[in-house]
Amino acid sequence: MTNGLGLAVIPGAGWTASDIRTISREAEDAGFDSIFTTEVNNDALATAQLMGSATRHIRVGTWTANIYLRHPYVCAQGAALIAEATNGRFMLGLGVSHQPVNAALAIDMAKPSDDIRTYVDSVRNWLRGEGPPTHLPQQPARISVPIYVAALTSRTVEQAAERADGIMPIFWSPDRVKSSRSWCNRGRARAGQREPLIVTLGIPTFVGNDVEQQREIARQSLGLYTFFPFFQRLFRASGFAHEADQMERRAGPSALSDALLDSICLLGSIEHCRERLAEYRQAGVDLPILMAPIGVDGARAVIDAFSIETDVRPGRTLAGTTS
Repeated sequence: MTNGLGLAVIPGAGWTASDIRTISREAEDAGFDSIFTTEVNNDALATAQLMGSATRHIRVGTWTANIYLRHPYVCAQGAALIAEATNGRFMLGLGVSHQPVNAALAIDMAKPSDDIRTYVDSVRNWLRGEGPPTHLPQQPARISVPIYVAALTSRTVEQAAERADGIMPIFWSPDRVKSSRSWCNRGRARAGQREPLIVTLGIPTFVGNDVEQQREIARQSLGLYTFFPFFQRLFRASGFAHEADQMERRAGPSALSDALLDSICLLGSIEHCRERLAEYRQAGVDLPILMAPIGVDGARAVIDAFSIETDVRPGRTLAGTTS
């Protein structure tokens, strides 16, 4: 089994339950260490449980579960059950999603940084069996549930590093990964006696020898993200001010310049993509999560392209220790 390489898919884009099972098994058979589901038009915990029930060895996780969609008590109970059912293969990724998404669901996210901090602490407490009795006294989770937190900025990375087992950023270049080391260290220093923070990273992946064609596919796949303020600010902070200006003017996919795409994606021939993946590992990414293009065929293309990827940074565990 390949260690240290994950796959992220978007089952809410029209996938059936059978598709979810099939792609999960194919990722496992190809040697991927883990497979993650987004929470886009689906229930991320239910999807992860389905992935786990269809597989034997691969880790399954949420990338990421929207904290506003379920009470922390319910999240902890669901996570504990999935972890037990999968013999400890479950990884709980949590995030605040985005203003336009939550606004469409009539969810107020006026203080996302405060909300995620409180939510993570609450979930951890419920997993420990702490909290008031409901119908019955609370019980601790039988199997450890590692908690990962979506984070993009220095402030949110520090906050996540203090409370979680790992972080789940997206759209970072290798240089930004290197810059994040000091942010992680500052947050981890406040955590006391904790195991090393696990750094995951979502990397959009478009494999093909025709680079221009792959860039166009990338623009169409990632265009939706240009409308989200969190990512507009991230791209601006990453040195793409002109592109961020275009995104704020709602230019859509055309705002994704060649330079920006080349900075945040694995894009081009499989040889180039593997070289780029090695750069991310060297920069400090413990678990690269290859973000497949939308659709079953897109996921299968990434699985096929990286089925022999076997590199792993030695001496690190990806499970975390939270329970």
